[in-house]
Amino acid sequence: MASSVFFDPLTLLRLAPHWMLRIFALPELERDSNQYLPKWFHAFFRAGLPSVLAFLSVTMVTSTLNLRVQSPLLLKQRGSYYWYAAGAALAAGHLLFVPAVAPKIQAIVEDESKETSVGELRRWLRVNAIRGLTTDMGAWVCCVVAVVRTFSV
Repeated sequence: MASSVFFDPLTLLRLAPHWMLRIFALPELERDSNQYLPKWFHAFFRAGLPSVLAFLSVTMVTSTLNLRVQSPLLLKQRGSYYWYAAGAALAAGHLLFVPAVAPKIQAIVEDESKETSVGELRRWLRVNAIRGLTTDMGAWVCCVVAVVRTFSV
């Protein structure tokens, strides 16, 4: 799929949960969202976490394999070696945000009072936006640059 070298349509799919979750934080839906978010979030993360971990693992493993299997000299000559390394490091960097988001997710899931979930969701969305614009987007850009440089003539 040649078009994915310049634009990966799956990137939009990966951003979709962030944009969809913002709907729950709308002021006019806050009362209902507080009521339903704990159960919904529990199901959302049970289903979504394996996918996120799979995408991160594929990026980290394939980038690292490129560094190990291909000739490092060739990759350095092509100017892609450090791009692959940065892509792997940034993908792993996604996990550095776990301590910042895990308590927020847990607070949403365990909100027995059904009164604080939206506030926690707003805090989680802020951290998620920062993570998406730094480690996630950075990893994607680094990997695309690495592939383009590696296959350039």
